[in-house]
Amino acid sequence: MDATVLLIVRTAFTVLSARILTICSLWMVFGLACWVMYNPSQERIAVAGGFAVLVYIPSVLKERKSHEGQSNQQDQD
Repeated sequence: MDATVLLIVRTAFTVLSARILTICSLWMVFGLACWVMYNPSQERIAVAGGFAVLVYIPSVLKERKSHEGQSNQQDQD
């Protein structure tokens, strides 16, 4: 019983941490997009695009892998 509870708690923390990271990076990309729209320039566009590629996209992929691993683990049980 204890091992099952620990497995569930560990899986929940993994999913929540991935979602929180994704939500935070989404808000940061939104803030940078607003910053670019306020006074557009090539440098601002490059910073916003670079941040989206280097931070947001990997966090979304991590969340997807975490979700797929969780569903595969449930299928095995």
